[in-house]
Amino acid sequence: MEGYTKSYTVKIRPLTPIWTGDADRQNTTLRETGIIGSLRWWYEALIRGLGGTACDPTSDHRCQLSGKEKTERERISKMCPACYLFGCTGWARKFRLEINEVNKFYAPFVIAKPEDSKKPFFLGFYDKSGKEFEENGGLMGEYELNFNVEEDKLDLIKLLLLLSTKWGFGSGVQKGFGIANINEEIKFSIEKNTFLKQNIFKSIEINNKLPLPQIDKFFFYRIPFRNESISEIKEKIGKNIYKTMSDLYGKRSLNNIFSNYSYIPTSPWVRCSIRRLFKDVLRRFIMGFVGDNKIKPIHLDCWRHSIVKDNKNKNKYYCQSCNQSNIDEKDILDKTGSKIYVSHIYKKNKEPFWEMKIWGWIPDLPEKIGEKRENVKNLLQSNIKSDEFWEKIFDTKENPVIVEKIWEKWDIDPCLLLNNRGEFYE
Repeated sequence: MEGYTKSYTVKIRPLTPIWTGDADRQNTTLRETGIIGSLRWWYEALIRGLGGTACDPTSDHRCQLSGKEKTERERISKMCPACYLFGCTGWARKFRLEINEVNKFYAPFVIAKPEDSKKPFFLGFYDKSGKEFEENGGLMGEYELNFNVEEDKLDLIKLLLLLSTKWGFGSGVQKGFGIANINEEIKFSIEKNTFLKQNIFKSIEINNKLPLPQIDKFFFYRIPFRNESISEIKEKIGKNIYKTMSDLYGKRSLNNIFSNYSYIPTSPWVRCSIRRLFKDVLRRFIMGFVGDNKIKPIHLDCWRHSIVKDNKNKNKYYCQSCNQSNIDEKDILDKTGSKIYVSHIYKKNKEPFWEMKIWGWIPDLPEKIGEKRENVKNLLQSNIKSDEFWEKIFDTKENPVIVEKIWEKWDIDPCLLLNNRGEFYE
């Protein structure tokens, strides 16, 4: 293929459903755009962790070319390394991805409603009739990914594929989706300069309301479960999952629907418990906003939930805490995604056979929040490795988690990550 010098093919098997929704928010096939978006997200985080800069392609400050650039050097000077590899307006992506379905089947859509949660969790595409719930919960099976890529970019692609399949693949990762197994060992050799050499011409300005993900602020957990506790967890979860809202209101649960599946939709239960560890503004900063009309935006100057529409100034806001008016929209925060991700429990092919993953990133916190990053780190560490935390979540006869075998890594050194070929120096 013209422009590409290497072809690389690998098979993946989802351990939890993979979601790559289309324009109608449905997921009938594994879409290249969803996979490429995941690879790019991890690449951006790596670049920032290594001291480079990467734009946010969803923001107004993303890289784009005007078409008036006369030389390749001039074009590169207007791009961050992520846009150089993945493309931007006026610049083509440096690789092509094709996906073949080897064995496709669907995960069921469910509405999960933990007992102490205010809101239900919609795990997939909601068909109000409930007729197609068996096919609306994401994709399982086996898929072949074929990359056609420039030779000097192949090792980079392999690293990003390894990271994304292990920790977050496709969209819907915040709902427990996106953990996959690769059917072969991925071998590559990569150096720090590979990530940053395309950045020699440019120093881009990042102008975001919030910090962007960078790998040296990340943490990772693998949580192993006792085999003898799995049937008890399935029974507990089954009493609180439904296929329609009317079923939820009528308490008509699906019960044993997941008795024969290789995963259990447990992410909402763990997310709710982690969310309760934080209070007020910090909770929303770390775990994201939830759908609730009563939640008011955060004033980024004082960091309080007290912003209201300024009746005297159209499209402006008023802060009741600091008695400040005429606040512009750029100075408020009315939504942000979670910085902590929790997978469902899934089955592996070796002991311990069942595990889940918790991972994410904790940036340095704004001073006016009144908490330090180290405090958040200590809070998460002490709870995730606590018997009481897990016993309360699942209410089982004994702690279902093998606490002494929990694997954790905090504040990843990206250079060590590269030297160990994508493994977190286990």
